[in-house]
This record gives sequence, C-alpha cells and structure tokens, in this order.
Amino acid sequence: MRISGWRVYPVLLKSSCFSASLRSALQDEIKKLEASVAQGQAVAAQLPRFKEELARLEERLAELSTILPSEKETPVVLRAVLDMASAANLKIMRFVPKAIVPRSFYVDWPIEVSVQGTYTALGRFFEKVSQYARIINVDNIGIKPFENATNAARTVTAVCTATTFVFREEQVETGTGN
Repeated sequence: MRISGWRVYPVLLKSSCFSASLRSALQDEIKKLEASVAQGQAVAAQLPRFKEELARLEERLAELSTILPSEKETPVVLRAVLDMASAANLKIMRFVPKAIVPRSFYVDWPIEVSVQGTYTALGRFFEKVSQYARIINVDNIGIKPFENATNAARTVTAVCTATTFVFREEQVETGTGN
C-alpha cells in the first residue's frame, strides 16, 4: 500500500506486534506481489503493440477467407466460373458439383465442367481460373476435337474437374480431424 508516495508496510512490519517469522513471510509475500505487479505493468505496456498485431492478423484472416472460405458458396463459384468461361469465349455445356471430400481442416469441393470453344479460348479460361481469388485446382482434363465443327468458335470440347476448397472451422476449434 502506498500513501502519497511513501510505503507504509515496511514501518508496520518493523513494529513489535509481528513475530520475526510472520514479518519474514509477509516481506516475501510483498516481494512476490511487487514482482507480479511489475510483470503486469510490463505486459500492459505491450498492450498497444498486441492490439496492432491483432488488427493485422484479423486483416490477414479476412484476406485468407476469400481464398479459403468457411462455407460452400455455390452461387458465387458458379457465377465466377461462368463469367471466366464467357470472358474466355467458351460455352459451358455442363457444370455438375460433386460430393465434398473431407480433409483435416478443409474439404475438397469438386465440380465437373464441360466446355466448348477454341483451344486458345480454353487456355485463356485456365489462365483466368489460375488468377481467381479463391483456390481452384483444375485436373482430369480431357480435350478432344469437336466433331462436325461448322463454327470456327467451337473447335474443341474439354471436360475437367475444377476443385475448390472450403475451410472446416469446427475441426480447428475442436482440434480433431484426419
């Protein structure tokens, strides 16, 4: 306890009403409490830095959430793939979402896609997919010439699996997973 900047407890501890062992125990306790207060003050001094770091981490989490969202955003992904195909001058013939595949902290969400267009347009489409904000892997690509092509804009048919990913928040919270 402090009164006007003076410590009172050393005076009380020197009085004869306390035994030597009690005075020693109280002095030890006071030293521990002072160390605890000093430690608390050191942590409190770092609080602004911790708040800044928390703000940076929350901003980074928001960025990463666009890459690996916490829920299947079927309309958003469908619209994005359709827009990328259209921008590449491809016609989507089939877009079939498949069953999700659980992983340790995320799930794979495969989508079978079939498109028609030119080989160059197909390359532009894959380039756009690679630059998309979300992670989308394209595999199982099959390309074949469009039979009886009468339109120069439709020379190939391609089938592929576009796989996007969804964060499994409950797995991280509980600490379980594969």
